[in-house]
Amino acid sequence: MSIGGRWSPRRIRLGLGSRTASCVPVGLGWQPESAIKDHTNQSAIGRVIARPQPTWLYHFTHPRHLATVISDGMWCDTVMQENGLLETEVGHRGVKERRRSRPVDVGPGGVTADYVPFYYAPRSPMMYVINQGKVDEYQEGLDPLVYLVTTPEALSVTGCEMVVSDGNCANAITEFSADLDTLDEMVDWELMEATWWNNTDEDGDRMRRRAAEFLVHQHLPWSAIQRVATRTESILERAQTILDSHRATPQVELCPNWYY
Repeated sequence: MSIGGRWSPRRIRLGLGSRTASCVPVGLGWQPESAIKDHTNQSAIGRVIARPQPTWLYHFTHPRHLATVISDGMWCDTVMQENGLLETEVGHRGVKERRRSRPVDVGPGGVTADYVPFYYAPRSPMMYVINQGKVDEYQEGLDPLVYLVTTPEALSVTGCEMVVSDGNCANAITEFSADLDTLDEMVDWELMEATWWNNTDEDGDRMRRRAAEFLVHQHLPWSAIQRVATRTESILERAQTILDSHRATPQVELCPNWYY
């Protein structure tokens, strides 16, 4: 990963609180490699904001999966597909297909579909696409979706194998690292805090970087989950009932500003 370069971030209003700023991306956010300008010179991307502590990692799912996740943990897409465990598909099928052939050249290896993905901030490009009704496989909107949130430290305690990416893992130019000490420099933390993170004429790589992922190889147990959050009271009550029936923690939070 090269350090330094010509890209200089446009100053923008930052979000308040725990990374809950409003963002307006454009399109799917899976731009072709030809749209990326001087990628090799953009790795130092305005590292003005230090990595937040704790470093929250965000994954969203449908409440239909919640009971199974509590009982059996979270499994990667490869295992879910092979064993017919995916009751409600909320991801973009075309993107998932690319992830099944996108190699991870560090750590445990394999392909990105062999990992459980987490984002470094809520309101991801994928969630925006869902909100726009552009995922044919899923048309229930954002209201039902439940955030499952953890931290690198909580995952380390479980013995999980982890990989860091600097952008959307379906993109061919995204880089990986199995060294968690690179987390500070691999991720564009300023962009994670940004109110606006759509691509610009000056920087055609913003959306790829904003979709950077923290990858957990194959599986993680429910014990790693530190927070559970929903958009609406009704889904909060539904999720809390499921947790209570399994005597699981933590308490479910209402976080509507994590959604569009």
